[in-house]
Amino acid sequence: MNKIAQVSLLSLSALLATPAAFAQISISGGISIGNFGGSGRIGVQAPPPPPPQGVIVVQQPPVYVQQQPVYVVQQPQRVILTQAPTYTYTTTSTVTYLGMGRNRALGLGAFAAGLGFGGHADNPRGMGGAGLTIRYRQHPVFATELSVAGLGGTDYNNDSRLEVPLTLSELIYFNPQNRFQFYAVVGVGASWASVAYDNANVRLHGTDTGAYTYVGGLAGLGAEWQLTPNFSIFGDARAFIRTRVDQSVSDNPEFSRVNSSGRTETTNVSAGVIGQLGGIFYF
Repeated sequence: MNKIAQVSLLSLSALLATPAAFAQISISGGISIGNFGGSGRIGVQAPPPPPPQGVIVVQQPPVYVQQQPVYVVQQPQRVILTQAPTYTYTTTSTVTYLGMGRNRALGLGAFAAGLGFGGHADNPRGMGGAGLTIRYRQHPVFATELSVAGLGGTDYNNDSRLEVPLTLSELIYFNPQNRFQFYAVVGVGASWASVAYDNANVRLHGTDTGAYTYVGGLAGLGAEWQLTPNFSIFGDARAFIRTRVDQSVSDNPEFSRVNSSGRTETTNVSAGVIGQLGGIFYF
């Protein structure tokens, strides 16, 4: 017995003599004796308390969670236009005088007019007067004109006559890009005339006076010179042909002659040329 105690003491002394050593003796029942850090202190770890009565302790197996790798996908960078591109178009025009420097222009004018019927060289027939015109240049090439005039003089039959022609014409400009412009004119019109027969024609017509009404057409050439942006002068010659439409056409013809066979020929169709020279103010 004494030998057993001595061996135990020697073993215990050997364990305690080594400061860095650590020994632990487990005794059934949960008591642990050991040297912690060589300090010579002995720690006793008490067993865990038993579970309460009626509680069954189930030891769960360890759960391993495998975390999936995270992949970051970077989208390619896109450029978005927030404003549509703009385009500038530049147009040029060779027309510098469009209705006196504008695309459209309305003009009021006055003119002097002379009308010729022909006749013999030693005794020419003709009339003269003045008129007013409205010329609307709705396009560099085209213009519309309304004119009225008052004429007086001697007609083809050597009768005294007063006449009022009214015409509606369309003008076509050949070179609107220039200040001096040439144009053609075509139109229609009507005219009213009061005639006083001379002594030789009183017996032919059976009356001293006559009243004629005409309708017809005209065509001619002219020129317009634009002096300023608001004023131009013009001149033209217009040939016309017309016929009478009044109630005295059948019983009082305007023209009559005796042919070589002795028969009397009559007609109410006449023709002539009227010349105009005037100025126009544009607005």
